[in-house]
Amino acid sequence: MAQTSPSQFTPQVLKGQLQNVGLSCQQLTDANLAGYVANVDSQLPNGSVQSFGILAKSSDLTASSGMALKALAGSNNSALVQAATANWEPGTQAEGFNNYLEVIAYPDHFKWLLSGVPQNQFTGVYQAPQATSGNYPNAQAIQDLFVNVCTTASATLINGLDQTTMKAILTNVIQPLNDAQLSDYNNTASRTIMLVENYNTSTGYADAIGVLYVGWTLTISDYKRKSKDGGDTHPTTLTVESWSVTYEDGSILCRDYNAVCTQFGLTPMTCPPN
Repeated sequence: MAQTSPSQFTPQVLKGQLQNVGLSCQQLTDANLAGYVANVDSQLPNGSVQSFGILAKSSDLTASSGMALKALAGSNNSALVQAATANWEPGTQAEGFNNYLEVIAYPDHFKWLLSGVPQNQFTGVYQAPQATSGNYPNAQAIQDLFVNVCTTASATLINGLDQTTMKAILTNVIQPLNDAQLSDYNNTASRTIMLVENYNTSTGYADAIGVLYVGWTLTISDYKRKSKDGGDTHPTTLTVESWSVTYEDGSILCRDYNAVCTQFGLTPMTCPPN
């Protein structure tokens, strides 16, 4: 794998997302934006697990997100596209493992493995904090979403998620609504992150690889309403769930992948990749 520079979570990147939830130019000053970014950064946990892919369903992204919507070569799920730049660019073998990890992370597949039905000692971890709700300014709601997405995702990993990966995930979370006439902002989306622990560029080996899924639903009622129409706070509800699994042994990864393929009638690829 080749090391890359992850997508940056900057005030300008945040500005575009906040405009999608109705913040005005007067609210999006350089000082405010820098403060919002600093507030989010200060609440992100410290972790060490890095990424070699940050993916999303194409329907969760728009061309305006600034990231080319290209499907992964050889992907078993053409609906997953690159959502942001990760820490590492996968080589040929890592691209092969992408395919198996995508299949394992798919919600129905992962939850079946986690249920213990296959009796194969699956080591995945699931996190679903209680939904939060209240009346918040839009800017605060978005900052809370960012922090909750990252902390929930990181909590599924023993060694936590690397902050540069978290910030890359946040670069295009808030997308514009397809129908600008809607009074409520409702954003349901997810990211699938390919994980790598302690990759050694000299040997080409890592301590472990894995996959993490994080999904969220953010609803802001009457999100365009301004203070003169009844206040700057809006009824807001946020739910987040996440799951992950890491593998130190490729044969265990292939065992879980093949179990899923058998259970769900999928045609398996050769695992491990040739």
